[in-house]
Amino acid sequence: MKVIVTCRKFMLSIAGLMAISALSPSKAQDIANGHCLYGCPIGADSANDVVIRPIYTVSYNSKGKSADWVAYTVSIGSIGIASSLSREVKKDEFVDETLTASDFTEGSEYEFARLVPLIDFAGTPFWQDVNYSTNFVPRTRNLNQGAWYGLNWAIRNAVNRLGEVYIISGPLFYAAPVAASLNTNDQHRVPDAFFKVILSKSGGLSAFVLDQDTPVHVHHCDLESDIEKIEFLTGLVLLPLAERLSFDNIKASLGCF
Repeated sequence: MKVIVTCRKFMLSIAGLMAISALSPSKAQDIANGHCLYGCPIGADSANDVVIRPIYTVSYNSKGKSADWVAYTVSIGSIGIASSLSREVKKDEFVDETLTASDFTEGSEYEFARLVPLIDFAGTPFWQDVNYSTNFVPRTRNLNQGAWYGLNWAIRNAVNRLGEVYIISGPLFYAAPVAASLNTNDQHRVPDAFFKVILSKSGGLSAFVLDQDTPVHVHHCDLESDIEKIEFLTGLVLLPLAERLSFDNIKASLGCF
């Protein structure tokens, strides 16, 4: 596994960078950086590339052509207007094997969609980082325009009540595949669902599992889940530095009552 730190005014301390260089590959994902409130997830494939960018950290699985997880922080200052910003997908210079827009044929049920949203970082100088190919996954149009969209808006609204919120998100693969494959030369599984875990510094947590076949009219609040289920499905320890902590549910701040 490679750990790559991009350097454009990055926010890690010198001590943090030294800690990364000292870690063995098996421990490299134990890094606590500004995107991971209780340590970054551990348990992903040891061959993954972990890329730490100014606005998010991604653990990318080249074999599956998908991130195993992304972690990022949304604040009042990071959110902006994205209507005039480029959506053009950029090749990630640190990872060779990713999906590209050409893998998505006309009429496909899937869209080439971001895990880390553009609007969440349109107020920063680093907004273009969300256009790297390692931030993209195949997601159904109905989910993209329905519950996924609604949850992202709810997170941005929650920032006004909670301050900064910390997000961990990624794909889920069920024991019996549900999602149809992409028509690509190299066969790999399309995620059956996605997860989002939302955390606040005040000790709040809510989790959601969003299936690919979710109808467009379904509200994100109907897809609330728990972190134990997500960890079981992913094999990840999502909050390695919070094993003895208890959390308050923040679903009300996400519009769920």
